Amino acid sequence: MLKHLDKITDCRSHINQEHDVIDICFLVLSAVISGAQSWADCHEFGTLKLMWLRKYRPFANGIPSQQSIGRIFRGVSKQSLLDALLSWVNEHRLSTGLSSIAIDGKVLKGAKASASSAALHMVIAYDTGSGLVFSAKSGASKKSELKLVQELLMCLDLKSELLTLDALHCQTQTLDYIVKKGGHCILQVKGNQPKLYEAVQAQFTDYITNTPDAECFTQDDKGHGRVEKRITFQCPLHLPAEIKMKWSQLKTLIAVERHRKVGNKTSIDTHFYVSSAVLTSEAFGKAIRAYWQTENNQHWLLDTLFQEDKQKMYDEDGASILAILRCRALNLVKLHPAKTNQNQKFNRACWSDDFREEIIFGAGQKV
Repeated sequence: MLKHLDKITDCRSHINQEHDVIDICFLVLSAVISGAQSWADCHEFGTLKLMWLRKYRPFANGIPSQQSIGRIFRGVSKQSLLDALLSWVNEHRLSTGLSSIAIDGKVLKGAKASASSAALHMVIAYDTGSGLVFSAKSGASKKSELKLVQELLMCLDLKSELLTLDALHCQTQTLDYIVKKGGHCILQVKGNQPKLYEAVQAQFTDYITNTPDAECFTQDDKGHGRVEKRITFQCPLHLPAEIKMKWSQLKTLIAVERHRKVGNKTSIDTHFYVSSAVLTSEAFGKAIRAYWQTENNQHWLLDTLFQEDKQKMYDEDGASILAILRCRALNLVKLHPAKTNQNQKFNRACWSDDFREEIIFGAGQKV
């Protein structure tokens, strides 16, 4: 893990480098894994755990104040921090052929430049196979999400990757870039692309009416008083010439028919997707389901374990860096094989130096 932290670039002038940036990154990551939610918490953790921290890093000048921790991170290149995260995660991602990556956005409700300004917005690249976040970008508000995703894609090696994105990112620029870089994508289609949406809807209606034995894949799910069935259909996409010219990279139409029963109420709705890939209904259905599970597997955990939406921080850079390190901490905890839930793993990391070491340095060791 420490070899990846060495990739982080310290942009401070030499005379301001009283504390080594790798020391402080290690301090904050260890503190976050142990429950820290602010620079003040990180300082307190470091003060109490300095002897433990010095087993791995020198901390020649001790632990900086909470204000100094914030200043140190303002001098850190966020891109180098993301590069360190990316290089580490790439060693742990599952090698299963065409990987499935969910690109999704999240508002950090408590992170604002001022009490009256818009909350910080972050987009993440989430590997649905391994459950790991491997890159992220942040911006001043949700309005910046489209630009953030396009910047995020430029940082990733997209070759042989299958990316899933929501309707906001159903854009020819995004599609063409992914395909140009050797990847494929699944894009949800809604009314923000009216001509494409109408064409897709019309083709599916005709297809399902005239193809009684249409290939499909069914997934069943139940819990919390609801029963849900998702039926995924796919067929070659045939667009009118004027639309085809604009969306030339698209190959497949996908429709997900969702049947939900909550109590005595039943509802049926259909969601449409298009893709540059040619896969089975099962492959598309699983990739789309994995995308929507990101909400539970990542966003919900960040809010539950770290109280992320409640964190008040008016320093945009600090809030962004803490969010990146929370993703890194959650990655490490997910990889630990202890047969308990993630919350208990965080508790054990707080209570036990040995368990914290296993999470950070020896996630493959069973306990």
